[in-house]
This record gives sequence, structure tokens and C-alpha cells, in this order.
Amino acid sequence: MQKFVDRAGRIWIVDIDNTTLRRVKTLTGVHLLEAIDGDLITRLSTDPLLLGDVLFAICKPQADQQQITDEAFGEGLAGNSIDDATGALLEALINYFPESRRRLLRKAAEKQKLIETRGISAIEKRLDDPNLVDKFVEDLERKLAVPTLNDSSSDLPASSESIQVP
Repeated sequence: MQKFVDRAGRIWIVDIDNTTLRRVKTLTGVHLLEAIDGDLITRLSTDPLLLGDVLFAICKPQADQQQITDEAFGEGLAGNSIDDATGALLEALINYFPESRRRLLRKAAEKQKLIETRGISAIEKRLDDPNLVDKFVEDLERKLAVPTLNDSSSDLPASSESIQVP
């Protein structure tokens, strides 16, 4: 059994069995067994709202026992608890399967983590690029440029003295 602590300090046990699979599918429409063949691991890792819905369905008996609503559960998922909950869910899902499939799912989870790590690295590298900052500042200055009265391109209306009345 896996567990995570939400930002309210509540401990949630993430355990998956056949009953849990049925409950998740009924409440969320998500079929957790698609983790082997499909893109479910990616979706759960990148969509915190989907993750929250699936986790609430998994933890619903615990939430009911503690009289914690779906909304209160969701409020507990933010910051590092999202990473912890994702890890607990993936590990519980991996542990659900027999060893032969467990290896495949573990490889898929590792590949997803590698993709995320490389993606974050690439974004950080791009954000650290000094040329990017200069270009951003230039674009911002251009967008914020306000025409002055001395601007020949100004579209100010003609003064009332230059308008001839018949």
C-alpha cells in the first residue's frame, strides 16, 4: 500500500484492487487498466485535476469515513503533495499488476519521468538564455509604446480651428 500526505496534513492510503478499479471507472470514467497500453500515465502525471478526481475515487471510502468532501480533498492537493500523490498512485497501480505486466508499467512510468525531467531541463535552459530576456523586454517595450504628440503617425483628430464650417 502506498500513501501520501496532503497539504492539510491528512494521510491518504492509495491501494488498488478490483473494487477500486470499478469505483474509479464509475466515478470518473477512467479505466486504470489503460495505464499499460495507453497514455494514462502521461495524463495522470500532467493533469492535476484528473489526478485529483482519480485519487478521490480511490480514497473515497477513507474520505467518507472522515466526512471529507470531494472539494475538501481537492483543496489538499497542491504543491508537493501533487508529486507525492502522483508517485503513490503510480506505485499502487504498478503493484496491482502481476510481475510480468508490472515490469512493463514500471518502464512506462520511468520513461514518463525521464520525458518530464528532460522537458523541464529544456525549458529552464531556454528561460536562462539571456537573449530570450532581451527579446522579451524589446517585445514588451514595443507593445507598450504609447504614441506622443510629436509622433507623426499619431491619429489625433484635427483641431476645431482647422475645421471649416459652411
